[in-house]
Amino acid sequence: MEQGDTDRTSELFNVGSKLEGMSDEEIQELYQNLLTSNDSNTPPASEHNWSKIKPTPGCCIKTKNTKTNEKVFINICTSSSVPTPDSITEEKLLKMLDNLENPNQMVDYKVPMSVGPPHAEIDNKGNGCTAYDVIISPNYLHTINNSKIFFGFFMSIVFEALLNKHEVDLERKWILLKTKKFLGSLDNQAVRKQTLIQELPSSTSPLVSEVASAKKPKFEIVKEPENDPDFLIAEIKLPEIKSAKSVIVDVGEDRLVVCTRPKLYELDIFLPYSLVQEECGSQFNIQSHILTITMPVLKH
Repeated sequence: MEQGDTDRTSELFNVGSKLEGMSDEEIQELYQNLLTSNDSNTPPASEHNWSKIKPTPGCCIKTKNTKTNEKVFINICTSSSVPTPDSITEEKLLKMLDNLENPNQMVDYKVPMSVGPPHAEIDNKGNGCTAYDVIISPNYLHTINNSKIFFGFFMSIVFEALLNKHEVDLERKWILLKTKKFLGSLDNQAVRKQTLIQELPSSTSPLVSEVASAKKPKFEIVKEPENDPDFLIAEIKLPEIKSAKSVIVDVGEDRLVVCTRPKLYELDIFLPYSLVQEECGSQFNIQSHILTITMPVLKH
């Protein structure tokens, strides 16, 4: 195990162990009920039906191809273009998973994600490997990062998605890399616009209304120094938010997305500079209700 890595497999909830005894058809039906997958391929001639998604690094998973024993890395990324699943409790999720023999009970809970194609990379030892990029919403990354149950459940769905789309069977003994948010390069993914809209389950209607009613918060962005900035410092006022746990920050290459739970505020802006995403940091002052984000500027 590499330094800084965390083995989070055997202790976590594993959907795979619950699939034993189910037929291939039953597993396939279950997979389709759980996953809302936004196909990520080269757009056809009708490009107006496609939308490009720019992924933001979230976390990186290391595992192996069971057939070739080759290292495989899964870059879990985020984009505000990907819908957020319904909000459910750990107890409700576990109750649903206790009834996996009846896939119909999973219909009302889907996990929207965009699964990209494989790309060849080099690991930190100089050996060849394969990486896949999986894009979810910033809110859902926040959910899985704060729950071992949701993280284990999500990874089981990711493995099924990669098996279904790319026919790659990965070892379920996976490792979360603590010191690396992604491996290799992250390219834009093309997804069908209609998919983003139509494949949402009907039970998400209240969430759509909630998003629509979110307010754009008051904010100010300062350049330090003014003429040739090394940093951009954003100060965002969130007067109705009381805890840092309610704030989700998603910093892209040149984009800043801030949203809150509940969906009281939402800010989505592009910045006139390229940023060093891995070095960005944020803090929320519970007394002033101001979110401060420090974003180093990439120097060419």
